[in-house]
Amino acid sequence: MKKIVYVSLLLSLVAAFPLRAQLSSAIANYNSNKFDKAKEKIDACLESEKLKGKSKMWYYRGQVYTAIAQNPAKIFGALKAANPDAIFVAYEAFNKALELEPKKRGYYKDAAKALKTNLHPTAINQGVEMYRAKKYDASVKAFELAQKTNDQSLLPFVYGGDVAREAKNKEKYEAALRGIIKFEPSAFEALLKKEELAKLQDAEAKKVRLTKEKANYYAALVFHLRETKQYEEGVKVVEEGVKLAPNHENLRALQVELYVKTNKLDDAIKNLESAIDKNPKDVGNYVNLGIIYDKAGKTDKAEATYERCLKVDSENYKANFNLAVLQFNKAAKILTEIDKLTLPEYNKRGKKMEQEAVVAFKKALPYFEKLKTKKSDDMSVLRPLGKIYNFLSRKSKTDKKMYTTKYKEIEKAISGE
Repeated sequence: MKKIVYVSLLLSLVAAFPLRAQLSSAIANYNSNKFDKAKEKIDACLESEKLKGKSKMWYYRGQVYTAIAQNPAKIFGALKAANPDAIFVAYEAFNKALELEPKKRGYYKDAAKALKTNLHPTAINQGVEMYRAKKYDASVKAFELAQKTNDQSLLPFVYGGDVAREAKNKEKYEAALRGIIKFEPSAFEALLKKEELAKLQDAEAKKVRLTKEKANYYAALVFHLRETKQYEEGVKVVEEGVKLAPNHENLRALQVELYVKTNKLDDAIKNLESAIDKNPKDVGNYVNLGIIYDKAGKTDKAEATYERCLKVDSENYKANFNLAVLQFNKAAKILTEIDKLTLPEYNKRGKKMEQEAVVAFKKALPYFEKLKTKKSDDMSVLRPLGKIYNFLSRKSKTDKKMYTTKYKEIEKAISGE
């Protein structure tokens, strides 16, 4: 009986030693860049329950499969092709190593470091490689892995989002954008060219530029939410974006649009009036409030709000432009009504209505003329200005010659003469 037990024990020991030797052999082959042999040996280690409980085995499994994905030697190209999911096997292995070390001993630090410094750039490179091969789903998947291996790295979120957008994968695109806006503005330095960074010597100028870059991604997310009809969510995100970058034009415009789409004009008016009370020098709030009043059909309040804006910043382009447009539209509406009159109706009140249009056009005139001095080739200014001069040259009771001369000058500017 004792002899049988002895033989059985001997056999189990003989079986165990080759399995343990597999790990040593895997490590030796890995260190010698013999990755095909290393893979064979590290895969065999999975047959041992004891080795499967060791963080060392999982760490080296991660390293071997990362090396396969990196393909540093041409002779292993076939090995990489045969293991297209190598980066994902490596990721699971490194995470298993971390999981087996709750007290952060053993190979915990090695695995954590390998995820960031080894697997992370490998996953990014594979994302780029798959994109160039037009394998967009595989590319996005690789970039998503890179996001997990180092969540402090902005680039895989940006790259992954760009590919998802090109592939028209709306869900993945949105997820990438939501990840991007969680980064601090300083992280966006990675997206600027060296030449531009070199010019940003002033710390405050650099901060403003990086904040704007982050705000651009807020705007991209809001655009996406608008396109996918997630209006309520869009309001939340755009308000975050405006808080970050109050003067970002796209975010300001999107904010107004989403307030209109969600039928929150009254709430928007209250919020913007409150914001103006807290910070009366923020001209962006005046402009947005004026737009919302106009959308709500309260043109008198819109006009008054733009006038308040000009008291803070008399050169504000949008406030001047919107005031000009308010009066221009008022005159245009009168002219539309005149066109609908019958001849007897025109003889009765048409002349009076024309003079009302003259008054409105003259009110618009100084704002448009101020804008022309700032942007002399802006057709959104030149064309309405030409229409005003043309109308006043015929219907104004005074200065007809002056308006005629100015109309001819504007026509030359519009035609490019």
